[in-house]
Amino acid sequence: MHSFGKISAAALLLPLLFTNMPKESMASERLIPGGPHTFNAKIDTNDFGVFKNPVIGDGADPWAVKHSDGYYYYTQTTGGNITIWKTKKLSELDRAEKTVVWTPSADAPNREHMWAPELHFINGKWYIYYAGSEGDMGKQRMYVLESEGADPLGPYHHPGGNYGKIAAATDKWAIDGTVLRHNDQLYFVWSGWEGDENVSQNLYIAPMKNPWTLSGDRVEISRPELEWEKHGTPLINEGPQILKNKKGQVFIVYSASGSWTVDYCLGMLSLDGKNPLKKDSWKKSQQPVFQKNLELNVYGPGHNSFVKSPDGKEDWIIYHAAKFQGAGWNRSVRMQPFTWNKDGTPNFGVPLAADTLMRVPSGESKGDLVPKLPGLVYKYEAEQGTVHNARIVNNTGASGGAKVGMIDFEDSYVEFNVGVPKGEYTLKVRYSTGMGETTSHLVSINGKVQELSYQPFGWDSWRAAEMDAVLDKEQNIIRISKGKLFTEIDSIELIPKEMKTVKYEAEHGYVKNAEVINDLQSSNHQTVQTNKGSKIHFPVMVSKEGSYLLTIKNESANSSPDVQKVYVNGRYTGLAMSSASLRLRKGVNDITLTHSSGDAEIDYISLSSAE
Repeated sequence: MHSFGKISAAALLLPLLFTNMPKESMASERLIPGGPHTFNAKIDTNDFGVFKNPVIGDGADPWAVKHSDGYYYYTQTTGGNITIWKTKKLSELDRAEKTVVWTPSADAPNREHMWAPELHFINGKWYIYYAGSEGDMGKQRMYVLESEGADPLGPYHHPGGNYGKIAAATDKWAIDGTVLRHNDQLYFVWSGWEGDENVSQNLYIAPMKNPWTLSGDRVEISRPELEWEKHGTPLINEGPQILKNKKGQVFIVYSASGSWTVDYCLGMLSLDGKNPLKKDSWKKSQQPVFQKNLELNVYGPGHNSFVKSPDGKEDWIIYHAAKFQGAGWNRSVRMQPFTWNKDGTPNFGVPLAADTLMRVPSGESKGDLVPKLPGLVYKYEAEQGTVHNARIVNNTGASGGAKVGMIDFEDSYVEFNVGVPKGEYTLKVRYSTGMGETTSHLVSINGKVQELSYQPFGWDSWRAAEMDAVLDKEQNIIRISKGKLFTEIDSIELIPKEMKTVKYEAEHGYVKNAEVINDLQSSNHQTVQTNKGSKIHFPVMVSKEGSYLLTIKNESANSSPDVQKVYVNGRYTGLAMSSASLRLRKGVNDITLTHSSGDAEIDYISLSSAE
């Protein structure tokens, strides 16, 4: 038995994370006449939806393609078949329709270890490239399937005989094949061994006669040679992916170092020469372009694909990463937008923390103007409660660095002593389960028992399930005990039903001339560093006209106070360091902060009625 003393309620902030939207996304604006105390204010009337990473709780080697029918088709390593997800919303991949489009015959030489499938639309048909073997991973080779028509969901067959095997004359170990289309010529790019021993995986390219046949010898274009490419044995370059900028410049983004290590990362080759079949035509970046982020608990990001947002305005990278430090091949699938540098190279930024809240891809759906969050949340870590006949396990993917598992017996439970104001709450339980079907816990609140169900999303892929809770005592006892099957717990949160104060993350606003700083300790894991010329617009909606109190939460490592000029619907209302009184009209209001002095970072603003 693990017994912990009572813990007091602490007002903690929801752990959210987000990246900036493009400033040109403001679709509708109202110009306010200029003057001594006014400026041209842009009031955005385009709302947006939000989603959380990871988008798939268990998975590796993600591949997605956007087709002309408006759907995304997604696939990943499943091991024994080829499965395709179909959706119009990448942010809802975990709920997408899934179809098994190919299961190999029992005697096929590619029936096992079916890795990293990719779906390509070439000359009116779909081609699926994947690695496989008869069971010996030392004999992996590349194979291809061809659709019988134009439907990405099949049916499929192996073209060209020999179970669709696609190989150079050397016929060496090969995985992670992809297709480069350049100057009306097809090229096959893959990862393979130089000889017959597993010493190093290199990247190779060869010309293609058609989508299932190579027409020339392979050419090595990259091998692990830089320090950051050489973590783990054997040495690895794998997962090549083609990326082109607006001018048509070609990049190959690949994965380097052992995929089981925290140092798995992305490198990049740039096509600087005219002939892709010459090694000298490819220039390797001397540093990783996307790598682990220890401060945000992101480990081993790699093996990715690229897609456009539904409206074509944004570029997104989809990748897998380890669920926690030391997780090895226990990975989840994540996605985030990226931008482009002035020289035409991609800028992937840093991998964002898991369990984040982000804007959905542009054109996908709509939600809040600027998502408002409860101003007060009471949070309790499971490992700090009273743990009986269950197990506390350290886990860097959990919010407090540990989780409670093995709640497997009739007398297993986690109990919380909760002292919060009396009232009605939403109880959120942060859980993980990889059972493959619905599980549950029995939740007792001051002796009244309810069953809380959980949808499977994978072990160590954290999600929240919620239920109503009435807390009518000075000290309330919440006990979570075994229900159906097995589920782990990270923490619980209590959110008052009646929200008198709401908050808006600074990075959720429209940020101009300011830098978003990643900080795991801040609300939403991010702050906004403002400076001269910085502005943050918050289009917010209120249900009635009246007086409101604006509070600005700053983060500062020194004593220099941060002062912001505050504008409401384009009209200057004064200076504020931490709070200001505002008069808002019913409906959408534009609250804008412009930097005046100081060097603190803005974490969030909160708004409460003063009447």
